[in-house]
Amino acid sequence: MKHSEEAHDNNQVNYDSPEKKVQNTHSVELWREYFSERFETFEKRKLQSVSFRDLADGKDTSYTFVHIYRDYYPALLNAGQFFDEDIAMLYKYHVQIETLIRLFAFEAQYGVVSYMQGNFDSTVEKLSDQIYVTLKQIKSEKLLDENKKLIEESLRNFQSLYEIPPKWGYLLFYLFQISWSLLYKEKSWIEKYENQLLEEKKAGKSTQMLQLALVHFAFARKDDTNAFERLGENEKKVEMVHYLVWMKLLVDKQEWDRLLTWLLYLKPNFLEGVNSYYYHSDAREFFHEYLNYFWKYAQHTGDEDQYEEMLIEFLPITFYEYGEYLMVIGEHERWVELQVIMGYSPELIQRKDLKEVLSFQKETVLPIYHQTIDRLINERTRKSYQSAIKHLKTLRTIYFDLGEEERFSMYIDRIAAVYGRLRAFQEELRKGKFIS
Repeated sequence: MKHSEEAHDNNQVNYDSPEKKVQNTHSVELWREYFSERFETFEKRKLQSVSFRDLADGKDTSYTFVHIYRDYYPALLNAGQFFDEDIAMLYKYHVQIETLIRLFAFEAQYGVVSYMQGNFDSTVEKLSDQIYVTLKQIKSEKLLDENKKLIEESLRNFQSLYEIPPKWGYLLFYLFQISWSLLYKEKSWIEKYENQLLEEKKAGKSTQMLQLALVHFAFARKDDTNAFERLGENEKKVEMVHYLVWMKLLVDKQEWDRLLTWLLYLKPNFLEGVNSYYYHSDAREFFHEYLNYFWKYAQHTGDEDQYEEMLIEFLPITFYEYGEYLMVIGEHERWVELQVIMGYSPELIQRKDLKEVLSFQKETVLPIYHQTIDRLINERTRKSYQSAIKHLKTLRTIYFDLGEEERFSMYIDRIAAVYGRLRAFQEELRKGKFIS
């Protein structure tokens, strides 16, 4: 392999086929040469019968961005054959970067018609997710130990991602986060690039990407205090997606103490944005991902106090999760209190949960029925009275099962007296045979 790389440097290698350039070849330069050659052939074939106007108008379907993902991308993947599985994964990573760049180049040159924009965006997102999966599969420590020069070359090639259009800036930083955390994690490289950025900042350069990169390098050094300081200095609001990526990386590395530090740091941000939860789907998605990381922390550490405290602070939007948590730990009385506080009637409660509490602690559910019956009576409609009677029948069964017939009779006497002036309700009580 070393011989083939040296021969390439001296321009002395003749390949039987273009694919030979990437088969068991430890050279990102050769991989990229092959990518370009393959794309030139691919695009030429696709454009042979397409006019530029039709392509720009999206009227011709013989060549669209979809073909780049479905034809060009798999062809590159299939060409790479390596004895070393980690190098095969590294090759796959570069194929994915290449495909992203080609997709963005297509968008810039020909545009994407409006009805296909959602498809284009989802293709980009799908490919980005695949890059994360690929990086997780690479044994980076082993690869760095055995092929450090190749990883250095890979890092230099990573700079080509800066060609990504500004509107995809969040995606660029996402790729920066996962690549520097899962692949380019050599300590000396982190320090070198961080120092370069600090010099640029000192010289007056100030971009969002530079500031975020400095935050990430502090994160990579496990200096979370410094990372938070740099986040505080950031002039623009950092997108929530980037915070969630940092936490995802900590979960994958099982760095639970650090994860809690980031979860607690982020809590005020989410508390401030509680109102947007009900109006923006992104806010709901981000919050529930945050909630999921908190649950994973509690599961793996056994520290449930922090998790429960967070659930309480974020009520009512965490009502379902908090109720589920109380059921899991068997706190049935507190579960009932939660239903009562939220004003939930039996119809709105999951049947399996209500059934479980009834099987363990019948008496604890009484407040749910009392509150619901009072609310229905106070709605003062014939229909609400009839619903109240149905709940009274269930309540009677519960009291009788508990051996508290007299207590139930006293309860009926009380509500009959309190609502004595409501003739329709009194009629329904008689129909239900609660009073004579």
